Amino acid sequence: MVGGHQMKTVKGFNQGTLWMVASAASFSVMALSAKMLPEIPAFEKVFFRSLISVVMTIYALRAAGIQLRANRKWMLLLRSIFGFGGLVCYFEAIARLPLGTSVTIYNTTPIFAAIIGIVVLKEKHSTQRIISILLAIVGIAFIKGFSANAPIDGIIFGLLTAFFSSIAYSLVRILGKTEKPLIIVLAFPLVSIPLCLALGVNDFRLPAGIEWWWLLALGVGTQGGQVCLTHGLRYHTATRATQIGFVGVIFAMFFGVFAGDGRPGQIEIIGALLVFFGIYLGAQQNSVPKRAQ
Repeated sequence: MVGGHQMKTVKGFNQGTLWMVASAASFSVMALSAKMLPEIPAFEKVFFRSLISVVMTIYALRAAGIQLRANRKWMLLLRSIFGFGGLVCYFEAIARLPLGTSVTIYNTTPIFAAIIGIVVLKEKHSTQRIISILLAIVGIAFIKGFSANAPIDGIIFGLLTAFFSSIAYSLVRILGKTEKPLIIVLAFPLVSIPLCLALGVNDFRLPAGIEWWWLLALGVGTQGGQVCLTHGLRYHTATRATQIGFVGVIFAMFFGVFAGDGRPGQIEIIGALLVFFGIYLGAQQNSVPKRAQ
């Protein structure tokens, strides 16, 4: 049993893997759409994304006959706040970095999850997991230190995205035991809309022309990513799920060429490989870490 649901496999294949690949593809569409909206502030992007998500999720809830009822309201609120922070930072990172670079840094999420476990929960981790963290840090240094296209503010926003997301992923895993996936998805935009209005309404500008279509693609891509992610986390641990999500970098690098970022350089590729290898090593430690006595 995982997340309160029986893990379904077909000849040893976990269906959660397909959900996570679909999630990575959807979030890559979201990232491309955000990249194509350089004049739209991050809070406004999150606002329109949230409006689209509310409409689509409520329609899906009614079609499925699911009641609007939550069992853990405070935990849903926390998940939504951390998700909101992660999404705003992600859009800021995308605006400052090449698409492939921003997605690469986002994929340090499981490293932050391990650090949170060590510092906050006083968990003991193996030498292999510690090495994985150091490798990922070195990889980020390669991306930042040798890439003229990676300004420090973009790197910081990317790392904040990973930090907030690591907390949000863990909360989704917990909520998956008691809440319907669509309820978890709906809570996010219901919290994001008032936060966007409170924090960024003075900077909003009316979209024009093709910007409306990119905003629609952003909303649909994010909604698809959230739904697939929530389903995928029912069958995988957060670390394993984010490891599968590395495929999103392939989508992002392809879309980045389309968005005008150009092909990634050799140093950037080396940095990305170090990050991936570090996270891969950490993902091999799938047992529950021991807490300090």
